[in-house]
Amino acid sequence: MRMAISSFFAVATFTLSACSPDGGSDGSDATSLITFTASETMSSMTSSEPNDTTASTNGDDTGIKFDIEAHDSAGLDPDGGGPGSCRTSEIYGASGGFPAFTDPAYAPFLERKIAIVTHSLQGQAPNYVLTIFDIDGAPPPPNMNYAAPRYNHPSWTVETLGPIFGLTLDSEGNIYVAPTSAYFTPPTQPGTIKRIDHLTGAISDFVTLPNSGPAFGNINYDCVSETIYASNHEDGRIYQIEMDGTIRSTYHHGTMNVTMGAANDPGEPNGAFAPLGQRPWAVQSHAGRLYYGLWVEHSGGTDPARENEVWSVAYFDAAGMPDPSTAKYEFSLPADSPPVSDLSFAHTGWMLVAQRTMYGDNQTSAHQSTTFEYDYEGGTWVSQGTTYIVGEILPYSAAGGVDHDFKPDGYVWMTGDALDFYTPDVVYGLQGTPYGGGGIEVSTLIDLDGEIVNQDKTTLGDVELPIPGDVDPVPPPVG
Repeated sequence: MRMAISSFFAVATFTLSACSPDGGSDGSDATSLITFTASETMSSMTSSEPNDTTASTNGDDTGIKFDIEAHDSAGLDPDGGGPGSCRTSEIYGASGGFPAFTDPAYAPFLERKIAIVTHSLQGQAPNYVLTIFDIDGAPPPPNMNYAAPRYNHPSWTVETLGPIFGLTLDSEGNIYVAPTSAYFTPPTQPGTIKRIDHLTGAISDFVTLPNSGPAFGNINYDCVSETIYASNHEDGRIYQIEMDGTIRSTYHHGTMNVTMGAANDPGEPNGAFAPLGQRPWAVQSHAGRLYYGLWVEHSGGTDPARENEVWSVAYFDAAGMPDPSTAKYEFSLPADSPPVSDLSFAHTGWMLVAQRTMYGDNQTSAHQSTTFEYDYEGGTWVSQGTTYIVGEILPYSAAGGVDHDFKPDGYVWMTGDALDFYTPDVVYGLQGTPYGGGGIEVSTLIDLDGEIVNQDKTTLGDVELPIPGDVDPVPPPVG
């Protein structure tokens, strides 16, 4: 494994930019600049010896890495809820509330286990870019295409939503999608995150952030702070956004700069991607920290000293603003593997890491990515290897999305290419694999568009599994 990030930051400095009452959300009239210096030194960090700066955990720092307890903690709902808008399941890693669209065509999906998928199918009419699948009930026969019931609102097309990858849901079940340049097609609104109403399915603009081309990596709703985090591929910042669309804070990994309100970076937006090594993609709030996948290299631009990485940073408090003095390198991915585009957690310390094959900033491919499993053991994320094998003949065919379904005998769901490759069908879409891992021989396979003759290579995006009602914490994987 490649070395290390020696003496990455000697001192972390960040600025809180308090906007004046007359200032807009762009921070142009920011006043009261306050600069803080972190006394923690982040040095001598290597792939085998990550820095141990972190927020408090569960006492002995072993097993479950969990900073926010669901029960018996001050300020939490005595009936089992949590701070902010959290249900117990959301604290433990569930992806958000359940959409309850009033469209009669959606009625059969209510109170069912569903998977929501972003994608970019070309040359179809209509050109849907968001699909909901009913994945409830007894598992169908494995290793063959399952024609799962699907739902598309008539407005969920590329003409209205644009090319999208990033996906999240708030506690009410509203869906948020972020534009992407990862499908080759540049978005016409690269800075605008869209909101889909949880009842009507209607689309509205949620927020427009500084971005003139590269668009975004991924997005994540945090139920504690009731904000959304978005990784901006243009300026390299992770934006924290209020539910009314205003910017609460930004965090820049490369400089460890934090602003309260919008940033005012010179020359941004400039239409260029943030440098490799300073470009977050996956973002996921978990256990009082924000985890993010750092895009360090791709097949068209490798780094001789580093691999793609996962980092985390703790929050100052329940308001969710990152504290750069707690930024921690967690681990590196295997040598020469693609960037991390999605993360999924369970309260047991189980982390799922999904990759997307890229050979350029906005050039995507397939068959070089997988889904890794990590467990938090003794204060360190320990790789369990390629537990979930996505794809058939080419078993590194993960497309970049991963989530799990919170059932005792549940499944991990991943987007993927070539799930069945002419034996006899051609399936590109979703693979559901039982906890504990395996490949297609034990998995449910769902073709994205139901057409199982032609390939839909590189068109898959993210996946989220909202749950109806609430559930107990998901058990650890076994096997």
